[in-house]
Amino acid sequence: MAAPLTLVTGGDQMAAIVVADDDEAVRILLRFNLELEGHVVVGEAADGSAAVSVTCEIRPDVLVLDMMMPGGGGADVLRRLGEDACPSRPVVIAYSASPTHLQLAGELGADATILKSGDMTDLMAAIAAA
Repeated sequence: MAAPLTLVTGGDQMAAIVVADDDEAVRILLRFNLELEGHVVVGEAADGSAAVSVTCEIRPDVLVLDMMMPGGGGADVLRRLGEDACPSRPVVIAYSASPTHLQLAGELGADATILKSGDMTDLMAAIAAA
């Protein structure tokens, strides 16, 4: 397995990120905003099973995880990552429109939880703190 990716650009440490969301438009929007901030999206997943596979294969710095996806949602992804399904666990930032799902994400070990609002400020702050 390859070592986890940590990218350094212009003296600033930028994150290698996997985006997991079942909505392609949301993945495109997240990729655009993350790359605008200088981060690198190294993988994407449209369901929970693919999120675990891509995360374990690529070993990113950060996993941005939608809590409501088919094929094993965010809760299943967090459980599998918590069971040492991968050689190394990234920082997991869970997001959802549901505060209940975010509470569950926190209980399952998400490093940060973000309410889906369309505003990228909270997400960027969580990535910067990672």
